[in-house]
Amino acid sequence: MLLVSRCLVGEKCRYNGKGKPNRAVIEFLQTLQAGRDYVFICPEMSGKLPIPRLPGEIIGGNAAKVWAGAAKVQNPDGTDYTPGFIAGAETACQTAAKTMATAALLKEKSPSCGVHLVHNGHFDGTTVPGPGIAAYALARQGVRLFSEDDLDELKEYLRATEENYNE
Repeated sequence: MLLVSRCLVGEKCRYNGKGKPNRAVIEFLQTLQAGRDYVFICPEMSGKLPIPRLPGEIIGGNAAKVWAGAAKVQNPDGTDYTPGFIAGAETACQTAAKTMATAALLKEKSPSCGVHLVHNGHFDGTTVPGPGIAAYALARQGVRLFSEDDLDELKEYLRATEENYNE
């Protein structure tokens, strides 16, 4: 089972009230069966963060520090989004456990779902290496993470691990 970020198929669940449809992801998902092969998640929706809202970035550290209580997710005005991000990540982990998901296809650069990169906390568009809050929690639970930029690696992973996967 694969978890997939809802925004990657155009669902309007991002902070700005828009989706971020990715044609390659949509075409890839058309080769799979919804419910059997993948389920959609949006940790920020699950965490009951308002849509739309000002963007949030990790301030004072990284995802590990957020989980340790030493960093926060805030908007440019200083509003603390941390509880919603943590709650949404916990829901994503519960979904992974319930569905026995082994992998996740997540939105890169998201403070929740970033796999390799997140924004640097200065709201200047700069990214830094590291996962988002939900991605970090899913990885700690043993879920293999892929971003929309990793589709070839994801397909290779599915060929090697999923008996029902036929590209």
